[in-house]
Amino acid sequence: MKKQKTSGNQKPKVSYRINEQIRVPEVRVVFPEGSMQVMKTQDARRMAEERGIDLIEVQPNAQPPVCKLENYGKLIYKMAQKDKYLKKKQKQTTLKELRFHPNTDKHDFDFKTAHLEEFLRKGNRVRATIVFLGRSIIYKDKGFELADRLTERLSTVATRDGDPKFEGKKLFVYFEPDKKKIEQFEKWRAREAAPPLPPLPPQLEDIEDDDDE
Repeated sequence: MKKQKTSGNQKPKVSYRINEQIRVPEVRVVFPEGSMQVMKTQDARRMAEERGIDLIEVQPNAQPPVCKLENYGKLIYKMAQKDKYLKKKQKQTTLKELRFHPNTDKHDFDFKTAHLEEFLRKGNRVRATIVFLGRSIIYKDKGFELADRLTERLSTVATRDGDPKFEGKKLFVYFEPDKKKIEQFEKWRAREAAPPLPPLPPQLEDIEDDDDE
């Protein structure tokens, strides 16, 4: 890869100082073979130039700053490839949420839980939020009982992520999809030929995984 040239006014694409941009008196140089040596910065720059590579400051806060002898373009390329790999590995998940009340009736419970089950089957993380309105906060036990019912009901496709947690007047319960359980559930569902669920009301929207209340 062609070596990237820099001028006094051109900034590198990332926050690394290179070559003439490094103005401290001395640096600790990490050589390609792994050895290190503290030397004057001007000597390190001259060495990099003789080798046809760059002097790159990788740890500016060290005493003295740590620099690598490496082709700057190749370093940026390797970093971009690493970021690409990590993004590919990272699973983009959506957090789905449905709300309950401690006195949620059986019909509403079954309806919403069936949709949580469907969300989990599609690989989404879900959050059941049990909302305590007004004086209903005194019935915390009912909230935990409902959380246990949810856990039992969703156990065919999911694993509960930790214990239910109170934040203000809301009890949050998280569930993670379980791939093996889902595969078994899908086989059972295919045998039973279960009918599709009715659509959710439009006010029940998705929320992002990092948008926890």
